[in-house]
Amino acid sequence: MSLIVPGTGRREQPEQADNGFEPTIGLKAVARILDCSAEQCRRLAEAKKIPVFRIGYRWKSTTSAIVRWREEQLALIRHSRPSEER
Repeated sequence: MSLIVPGTGRREQPEQADNGFEPTIGLKAVARILDCSAEQCRRLAEAKKIPVFRIGYRWKSTTSAIVRWREEQLALIRHSRPSEER
């Protein structure tokens, strides 16, 4: 699966580790993908609103999980009815 790199429009293949698993990223990288602050990502993580997990005291995710979540959120916004039709 190729991913669009935020802010560039380029498509990139996610890096694969030697064991076939996608490497994890921290909240700073998640914040860059979502174009928000790391603090906002921490709040979203604690509220279980974004696809992250904890390793010790650090929040982790994968690029593909965050990009997929962002695309799902954008699709919900595009397909929701205008408020005057509710």
